[in-house]
Amino acid sequence: MKIFQHLLLASACISTNFAFAAPASDQQVQQLLKVMNIDELLQETIQQIRPQLDQQAYQIIQMTVKKDQLNPQEQIVANELADKMYEQSKKTVAWDQIKPIYLKIYKDIYSAEEVQAQIDFYSSAIGQSILKKTPQVAQETMKVMNSQLIKSVQTASEDFKEVTKKLDALKKAANTQ
Repeated sequence: MKIFQHLLLASACISTNFAFAAPASDQQVQQLLKVMNIDELLQETIQQIRPQLDQQAYQIIQMTVKKDQLNPQEQIVANELADKMYEQSKKTVAWDQIKPIYLKIYKDIYSAEEVQAQIDFYSSAIGQSILKKTPQVAQETMKVMNSQLIKSVQTASEDFKEVTKKLDALKKAANTQ
């Protein structure tokens, strides 16, 4: 029975060590963000997704004017919208705004050991290679998501028209009674 108690105590001590992993420090997380070149990565990603923002703006204007082809004036409006969307995206991921968010998230989620493992990995040649490809991954993901989003908006628009027809029919029925 004593052996069982000792084993139980030992396993409790071991599991306690895992449950209380050292939290990541500000310095560690800042080092990780530096190694990952997050600031540059965000700016490059925004530049890479510019074509998708242009396409999104064009499609928004198309849906608004209910035409497949925009005339020159409508194209100008689409370009202005794309410029505004791009500028807003740049502001949203401005490093001075987003760095404190990254610091908090990384500190809340990762232990010191996990942050160090990431620092080690992203400091390696293969880690840097993966980081350099991240904007391309974001661009390709945005292309796919953009087309799915447009389909979703179109479906929602059709659903809204159907609901509007039903509501109009209910109003007419209520007015005739």
